[in-house]
Parts: sequence; C-alpha cells; structure tokens
Amino acid sequence: MRFVQFLVSVLFTSLLLWGCSKDETTTGNPTVGTVKVHLTDGPGDFEKVNITFSEITANLKTGEENWIVINNQSQTLDLLTLTNGITSVLGEKQLDPGQYGQIRLKITKAEVVVKGTTYTLDVPSGATSGLKLGSGFTILPGITTELVVDFDAARSIHAMGNKQNYKLNPVLRLIVKAESGAVSGKVVNYQNSPLAYAIAGTDTVASALVKKDSGGFLLGFLPAGSYTVAVADTLNKKFSRADVMVTVGNTTNLGDITLQ
Repeated sequence: MRFVQFLVSVLFTSLLLWGCSKDETTTGNPTVGTVKVHLTDGPGDFEKVNITFSEITANLKTGEENWIVINNQSQTLDLLTLTNGITSVLGEKQLDPGQYGQIRLKITKAEVVVKGTTYTLDVPSGATSGLKLGSGFTILPGITTELVVDFDAARSIHAMGNKQNYKLNPVLRLIVKAESGAVSGKVVNYQNSPLAYAIAGTDTVASALVKKDSGGFLLGFLPAGSYTVAVADTLNKKFSRADVMVTVGNTTNLGDITLQ
C-alpha cells in the first residue's frame, strides 16, 4: 500500500513540474510588453555599407535621463542588404508598460566598399555617444511594439576631397511599424537600374532599388499621407505620379509602370 502511495506521489509531482515548465515557455509574462527594433535602408551608390552598432537603449519618460538597455551586443550589418522592405532586428526586450521617449543608437565603426576598395568612414562623436531618434512610443502589457529605424545610406555618406576619404553623417528616421503603410509597383522596362522614391513635399522619405530580376519595388514604412512616387533609371527614363495615398497597414499597388 505504501509503495502504491509512493508511485502516485511521484506521478503527481512529475505532472505538476511538467505543467509548470510548459506554462513558462508558452505563456510568457502578460504583465509586461515587448519592444522590437528593426533596421532598414534605402539604396546607395556603393557595394557595401557596413555599420557596427554597439548599443541600443530606450528612454523611460520620467522627466530625466533614464536609459534602459535593449541590446548592448555589438553587431555589424550591411545596410545595402536591407532594402525593399527587408529588415534586420537590432534588439528586442521586455519592458514594463508605459510611455517611453526616444531610442538611442550608438555606432562605433563604419566602412564603405566602392569599386572593390574598402574605406573606413569617419564616425562623428555624436554617433559614438548615441543618436537619439523618435518622439516616443507606448508599451502595452502582452503586446509587441515594433519600431523601424530607416538608415538612409545615400544621404549619410559623403565623399571628401578626391573620393579617397568618406565621412559618415547619419540620416535616420524612426517609424512605429503599426502606424505605417507602403507603396509597391512593377517597372516593365527595368533593365537600366531604376530607383524608386516616395516624396512628401520636398522631402524624399524613402527610396528603393527596383529588383533586377522582376522589376518590382516596395517603398515601405511610410507614415499615412499623400506622396509623389517617382522612378528614374540610369538612362534618365522616368515615371512620376502625384497624390499617391498611403494608409496605415496597407500597401498601395501602382501596378505596371513604364519608364519614358
């Protein structure tokens, strides 16, 4: 009888431990939220643009400089692999619910490859100490908030003198992914390396290299609003359409486009 009671006790304990382990790995913590920060880029006239990020932090809005580390593992990413809506995760962290301020990116090293030659970029002190982006975001319990850092390589890298030296002057914008939309299209005569642009007023908000194998392009992570979409290739053949509306969560498809 005691042996049977012992077996029942062991079986009950094993089932209890198995149940706790399953809950911990599948349920998570519903009292906190998660922030996930992605990186994307527009095209540039380079072969590679390698940027080394050493830290990403978020500021808890408490009226003081209270920075919370999202990721402090150094990582090097080629910006030119992150176009046409492709992203790479810079960091992800569970945070207490609440209103947060800016995020801050620290860049420790950068290099560009031009015609097979690698040049080290001069990184400004503001980038090594931390670039502050955005105006704030909200963390809700049980919800993942996704932020996208758009790093404009073309406007961030400048040739100095006789193009034997390059300087980095980062041009970035921060978008809450859930508050953005996109524009897509397909260039019929795409053989001469066309580029697509989304322009708001006089500001080029996003750009994308038209795909060499299909002619398709995606201008992603655009705030809702009206844009002029322009496409131009190396032979100066062009397309332009004004008043293209972007709505949150949707992709506006322009269909087939012929450059003239």
